[in-house]
Amino acid sequence: MKKESIYHYYVEGDDEKSVLDALKRDLGCVKSGKVDKFNVVQNRFTIARIRPLKSGTIVVLIYDTDITNNMEIIKYSVEFLKMQKGIKDVICVPQVKNLEDELVNACNIKSVEEITKSASKKEYKSDINNCSNLGARLNKCHFDISKFWSRIPQNEFCEFGNDAEKIKNY
Repeated sequence: MKKESIYHYYVEGDDEKSVLDALKRDLGCVKSGKVDKFNVVQNRFTIARIRPLKSGTIVVLIYDTDITNNMEIIKYSVEFLKMQKGIKDVICVPQVKNLEDELVNACNIKSVEEITKSASKKEYKSDINNCSNLGARLNKCHFDISKFWSRIPQNEFCEFGNDAEKIKNY
């Protein structure tokens, strides 16, 4: 019997964590795995951060691509992770430009506030984190996993490509 791969996701914030949890748990369209908040564009990976990972873990980096002034940090982290013998693979998943733009691209909506019926973008952030039926709301907006995380950024982040297909369940 083939052993199931271990996935460990690193996302920028609470809203990405909420969406990723809904995609895994409610919609089943993304591989199951642990999710940690860690902004890979702003923070370098260290031995201490990866020490708790089980051998053979596939690390998934999900990051916004709207700010390009910290490219050396993500370059360092990707190379650092690839050199670690306990890490099986490093998957880069860029969000073009950010999570909100990805959701608009993947749903039949004009603005991200429609998902949570929020009055503003500021309210959307807290509403999506407190939403107990996010999977159902995404379905109501005709969420399409094939359109989510499907683009390659048109800036410096293009060098990392987009490996999102490796984590999607169809």
